[in-house]
Amino acid sequence: MAEAAVIFVLERVADVLAEIHFPKDVRPEIQRLRDELKRMQCFLKDADAKQESDLQVRNWVSDVRNLAYDAEDLIDTHILKIESFKYKKRNFLYRYASTLKARTKIGKDLAAIRTRISDIAISHEAYGIRSIGDGTSHAIANERLLKLRRTTPRGQDKDIVGLEEDIATLVARLVLEDQWRAISIVGMGGIGKTTCAKEVYNHGDVQTFFDCRAWVYVSQQFRTRDILQSIIKQVATRTKDMTKLLEEELEEMLYKLLQGRRYLVVLDDIWSTTAFDSLAKAFPSDGSGNKLLLTTRNNNVALHADAQSLPHELRFRSQEDSWKLLCRKAFTESIDRVCPPQLEEIGQEIVVKCSGLPLAIIVVGGMLSRKRRLSEWQRVLNTIRLLLARDPNGVSAILALSYYDLPYDLKFCFLYLGLFPEDYLFSARKLFRMWIAEGLIPQHGGKMEDVAEEYLNELIDRNMVQVARWSANERVKHCQLHDLMRDLSISKAKAEEFLYIHGNLDTVAPASYHALSRARRHAIYSNGSLSLKESSPNLRSLLFFKVDQIKCEISSYDICTCFKLLRVLELEELKVSSIPREIGEMIHLRYLGLKHSSIKELPEEIGCLSNLQTLDIAENFSLGKIPDVLWKMKSLRHFYMHARLLAGKLRIDTLQNLQTLSDMHIGSWNETSPANLISLRKLGLKGSFTANRVRIFNSLAKLVSLHSLSLKSADVVFPSLSQLSSLRYVIKLHLSGGIIKLPEPHEFPPNLNQLTLYHSRLDKNPMEILEKLPYLFVLRLKSSSFLGKKLKFSPNGFPQLEFLELEFLEFLEALEGEESAMPKIRSLQIVGCGRLRMLPEEIKYATTLRELVFKEMPRNFLDRLQGEDSHKVQHVPSILKL
Repeated sequence: MAEAAVIFVLERVADVLAEIHFPKDVRPEIQRLRDELKRMQCFLKDADAKQESDLQVRNWVSDVRNLAYDAEDLIDTHILKIESFKYKKRNFLYRYASTLKARTKIGKDLAAIRTRISDIAISHEAYGIRSIGDGTSHAIANERLLKLRRTTPRGQDKDIVGLEEDIATLVARLVLEDQWRAISIVGMGGIGKTTCAKEVYNHGDVQTFFDCRAWVYVSQQFRTRDILQSIIKQVATRTKDMTKLLEEELEEMLYKLLQGRRYLVVLDDIWSTTAFDSLAKAFPSDGSGNKLLLTTRNNNVALHADAQSLPHELRFRSQEDSWKLLCRKAFTESIDRVCPPQLEEIGQEIVVKCSGLPLAIIVVGGMLSRKRRLSEWQRVLNTIRLLLARDPNGVSAILALSYYDLPYDLKFCFLYLGLFPEDYLFSARKLFRMWIAEGLIPQHGGKMEDVAEEYLNELIDRNMVQVARWSANERVKHCQLHDLMRDLSISKAKAEEFLYIHGNLDTVAPASYHALSRARRHAIYSNGSLSLKESSPNLRSLLFFKVDQIKCEISSYDICTCFKLLRVLELEELKVSSIPREIGEMIHLRYLGLKHSSIKELPEEIGCLSNLQTLDIAENFSLGKIPDVLWKMKSLRHFYMHARLLAGKLRIDTLQNLQTLSDMHIGSWNETSPANLISLRKLGLKGSFTANRVRIFNSLAKLVSLHSLSLKSADVVFPSLSQLSSLRYVIKLHLSGGIIKLPEPHEFPPNLNQLTLYHSRLDKNPMEILEKLPYLFVLRLKSSSFLGKKLKFSPNGFPQLEFLELEFLEFLEALEGEESAMPKIRSLQIVGCGRLRMLPEEIKYATTLRELVFKEMPRNFLDRLQGEDSHKVQHVPSILKL
C-alpha cells in the first residue's frame, strides 16, 4: 500500500513539473525528489510483503507512507495558494511577487522532504529490505490491463453447492405450513445464509404460493422508515410520495397493503431483537400462510421472532462439496470445471484450510482462477499456513490473503469500498467517477471510465465484490460487499490510515486525533456526525449517507472553507439548501454530488472549479436555474440536472471532455454549439422538438462519440423522427412522448442495438417495423407505449434480439408469434400488463430463453403458468414472479 501512495505522489510531482513554472534553481530540486521516490518504490515492493510479520518493517512502511502523503499535501496546498493569487484584487506586481515567493517556498519544502526520504532510505538495510524491480509498476499494471476481459459476463454459475437439501427443506416449510411463521436461517458470517435465502425466495413453488413478496437488507445500521418504504414499493402496484409520511403512517400503510394477501417478506442480515421489534407491527399475523424469512447470525433473534419456529442452522460444507465449489470458482474458463491432476493435491489441502466456509472457498477460488502454475498454488498454500498460524481466526486470515494478492493499483480501489455502509448497493458508474476523481485510475491506456470498469470486473472475478444488479447488456449496474469483505476493507484501510467512518457501529472507542487527522477519506453515516475540531484539513473524500441534519455539526460553509483539498464531496440527500460562494476556492474538487439535496441556487463561483469532472444536481426541484458558467469547467466529464427547471442559457460548447449530459432543456441546447462536444457519449434532451427539429437533429449528427441518446418530448407528439437515420454512432435510444407513426426501419440509427419507447401511445403493432432492425439487442415497451390489444411477432423477426421488456401496456390482451421469431431471445420481462391472458404457444420453441420475469401480473395469468401453460415454459431455467 505504501508503494501505491508513493506512485500516486510520483504522478502528482510529474503533473506539477509539467503544469507550473518554477524558478530555475527550484525545478532540479523537484526532479531530484521524483528520482528519490522512484528509488524508494523499489524497496517498497519487498517491504510491503514483509510488514505483516515484522513490526519494525511495518513502522518503516508507515513512515514512507506518511512522507508520501506529506509531499502530496504540500503539492496540493501550493497549487491552491498559487491559484488563490489569481482571484485576489491586488495589482500585478503584488500577485507576481507573491506567486514567485510561493514557488520558491515549495522548492525548499520539497527539498526538506527529499532529505527525510534519504534518512528513511538509509535504514532499509537494517531491516533487511531489498530493492526489487526498477520502479516500473505502471508498465506491469498496463500489461495486466491488456489481459483483462473488457466486460465480466453475467455468470449462470450459482454458489449453492451443498445447499440443495437446505433449500428443499425451507421451501417445504414456507409453502406447506398454513400458519403465520417467522422462519430463520442461522449461521456464522460467510456460511451462505443470503445465498440460500435467495434460492428459496426465487423458487418456483414459493413464487406460486405467495401473492406478494419483498426482500430487504436490514443490517446493523438500519433506519426503520427506509425498510418500510422499500417493502411498500415492492408490494404495491403504485406508490405515492412517502417522504413526508411519519414512521407510524408507513407502518399502517404496509399493514393494509399486506392484509388479506398471502405474503413473504425476507429480512436479510438482521442483527438484533430491537430491529425485529421495530418492524414486526407492520406484518399481519393471521393464519393464511403468511411468512417472514430471516437471515441472522444470532440464534436469539431467531427465537425472539418466533419461538414456535425451529431455526434452520446452516452447516459447514463437506470436503467433497468444498472441492466442487473451489473448482467452479478456480476454473471458470473450462466447461467441466475440472482441476488439472498436477494441482489437485495442493488444491485439496487448500480446501481443508478453508474449513468448509463457502465465502472463504469462493474468495480463494477467485484468486486461484488467475494462477495455473504449480508453484503459484504452492505459494498460496504456504501463505495460508502462515496466516493461520499467526491468526486463530481462520476466516479473516484467509480473506486477508485475497487482499494481499491484489495488484497495488487495485488495493486502493478495494479499500475505497469500505467507505460505503453495510449492505449498501453502490452504483458502478458512481464508483468509477469517485475512483477517477481520487486519482486511483491511471490516465493512460484507454478512457479512464473503461479502465475503472475493468478494475471493478477484476474485483468481481476475484469474488471480493458481489454483483447486485446487471444491465440488459450484461454490464454491472450495482454492487455490494459481503459483510466480512467489508470488515476486511475497513480493517486494512484503518491500518493504512486510508479512511475513517463516523457513526460506524464497530467503532468501540473514540478515535485518536492522530487517526482522524491522518485518514484522508471520511464517511458520515446516518447516526454519525462530523465536527471541525476533530477533522483534518487534508481530507480528499467526504461522503455523507442519509445523515441526521440535527446531529451533524458541520455546514456546507464549513466544508467549503475548511476542506479545500477535497477531491470528492458527496452530499446526496443531505438537505443543504444553498452552496456558499467559497466553493469556488475548492480548486482540487473533481466530484461534487448534490443529487436530491434540496439546493435552491448555485453560486457563480462554481465556475472556478476548473478540475471538476462530475457535477450531479439532479432531483433538486427547487433549483430554478444554474449560472451560465459551465463553459469555464473544461475538465467536466459528467453533468446531471433536471431539464424542466433549467431552461435558461447554458453555454457548454467549450467542454471537450464532457461525456455525459443529462437532462438538458432543448432551449439551452439550441443556444450552444454542440459540435465541439467531441467526447459526448450520453445525452438527454427534454422539451419541444417541433420548432427546431431539423436544427436539433443536424447538431446531434455532428456528435461523433454519441452512443446513448434520450429524447423526452414536451409536445403532444414528436414531430417526424425520420432524421434519426443521421445518428450513425447512436446504439442506445430512449424516446419518451407521443409518436403518431414509427420511423421506417431505414430511418432509425443504422447501428441501433437498444431501444426504449415510453408513453408513445402507438395504436398499430410496432413489431412490424421494429423486428426489421438488424442489430436490435434490447427492446423495452413501457408505460402506454402501445395502446393496442395484440402484439404479433413475424417469422424470423428480431434476428439479434436477446432482451424484451413489456411494461404497463394496459390494453394488451395477447401475444402472437411464429416458431422462428426472436431466434436469440434470452430474457422476457412482463410487468403490469393486467389484461394479458397467457403466453403464446410458440414460446415453447424459444430454446435460447433463459429467463422469464413477471411482476404485478394478474393471478389467473400466473396460475396458468403453473397449470395448463406449464408445458410452454418448462424449458426455461429461471422463472421469477415478483
